[in-house]
Amino acid sequence: MQRIAITGASGFIGRHVAGYLREAGFAGELRLFDRAFDFATDDACVVVDLAAPDAAAQVVEGTDCVIHLAAMPGRAADADPAGSRAINLDFPVSLLEELGGRRVVLASSIAVFGGPLPDRVDDNTVPVPHSVYGTHKRMVELAFADAVRRGIARGCCLRLPGIVARPTGGAGFGSAFLSEIFHAARAGQPYTVPVGPDAVSWLMSARVCAQNLVHGALGDFTCGEALTLPCEVVRIDDLIDELARADCAADFTHDENPALRAAFGSYPELIATKALVHGFKPDNGLAALIANVPADA
Repeated sequence: MQRIAITGASGFIGRHVAGYLREAGFAGELRLFDRAFDFATDDACVVVDLAAPDAAAQVVEGTDCVIHLAAMPGRAADADPAGSRAINLDFPVSLLEELGGRRVVLASSIAVFGGPLPDRVDDNTVPVPHSVYGTHKRMVELAFADAVRRGIARGCCLRLPGIVARPTGGAGFGSAFLSEIFHAARAGQPYTVPVGPDAVSWLMSARVCAQNLVHGALGDFTCGEALTLPCEVVRIDDLIDELARADCAADFTHDENPALRAAFGSYPELIATKALVHGFKPDNGLAALIANVPADA
């Protein structure tokens, strides 16, 4: 029986991953790790402090594959570099050293690219992170590549785009406004978007994100190089218009925040050839992205 450990399992993406595994008929054992749980499940839930010296060994013990999602989010990481190092760098590096050849899927981030970006990002674009969060994610990507080279890890490291729609509030996430657009549209409530209508973001629904992470976990391929996931390249005004066509209309205004525009609204064309070759997929269009975000998200 295959045993999969998920770190950050009580978080937004972690819940989707565990739910999708069960929905897809995964018959093995799930071990869910996080610092706290506020839900009941038949799966084994383990409360763990990832900053503890034995945390990585605790996660790896008795498992065949680890899906590592736990992280300190970007805004919080930049405010607390030491905390980010402990959670976003030291723990995943320790995890890699404990694997002993086991499979792992690491959640990285498009934050590794920093900015300003070229007119097109592809598999040859060199990451130049401009944040504590992005820098630590890039360092883990390099550690993973080295672990694969040394034969102590198998699997993949996936750069996630903006994942929607996170629960309202989005503490610690500078990109929270991307999810708030969905919530406002579905509630029919006025919302001031902190970037202009021509801002462009890279987006993926949580459902398709979970499918991609599970594909990485259950696959038999290994790619030492971090893979940027294919996703929807979305103009904010197109997103709002498509939500309206889906009967999710609200009164949107715009108040440009230059920092948020630079960080989350200035993305170019994306060509994610290597990820596509390995079977990873986007939502397949803006209408599909909206349909894949549940109304109760």
